[in-house]
Amino acid sequence: MTDQSNGDTPRRTVFMRGVSSSALVLGALLLVAVTLTLPRLLHSSGMGPVTATSVTMIAAALLINRFAPSLALYPRILDVSGSRWDPLLVTVAVFGAATLWLAGAILARILVADDRNVSAPTSSDPYLLTLAFILVIAPVTEEILYRGLLQGSLNRLVPAAASVLLTTFIFAGVHPRPRDMVAAVAIGLLAGTLREVFGTMTAPILAHIAMNTASMLVPSAAVSALAHCPAAVPVLVLLVLFLLLLAFAFRRSCATVGESIDTN
Repeated sequence: MTDQSNGDTPRRTVFMRGVSSSALVLGALLLVAVTLTLPRLLHSSGMGPVTATSVTMIAAALLINRFAPSLALYPRILDVSGSRWDPLLVTVAVFGAATLWLAGAILARILVADDRNVSAPTSSDPYLLTLAFILVIAPVTEEILYRGLLQGSLNRLVPAAASVLLTTFIFAGVHPRPRDMVAAVAIGLLAGTLREVFGTMTAPILAHIAMNTASMLVPSAAVSALAHCPAAVPVLVLLVLFLLLLAFAFRRSCATVGESIDTN
């Protein structure tokens, strides 16, 4: 029995990797549709909206993680010194995400009028569960679903840049409110790029957590006031310059690490 089970694992891995790229993309899109539909059905049966969404997304993430190794979905960790890359990863992901969120929030309030941004429905779920959903559950499970499964499957069909854009477009489309769509575009572009650049799922998850945390800590009224004052454009320029500075620092650090590896 032991020998048979051990033999089944490689065969199952070969079979899963033999799944066509188109079928994998269709499966990813189907799972996205399920995560949008199932919470509504659970909510109609009496479950709170946050609870229903949490249960659905956690189940989807566990399912993806079960088959991700066989399908080779997730990127491989870069083979470089962790002492040089771990702080860089955290810095770019966290500060870049928080900066991009603020720029996106200001831009969203400039482009989208208040009367077009329908307020979110009130939730009957416990506050701690809602907080955990915003800060942990949603960032982790959404990154596994969109940047892990969907972007990973699209990478088999199109170049990385195209897969980032397509995944971002789909991710933004599932957010019904106009301002949320702008924020979703910011998250999607940054998280998708970090996934490809760092070659790990840790970076996009950290970025998503940082963005959601910033949205909780910065009062909406303060962002709205900043967006409608004369300083809005200069602030946006400064935020963009800071993002470019982070990108430049990252590129220099990559070059330094690469030179040290070549030297050794």
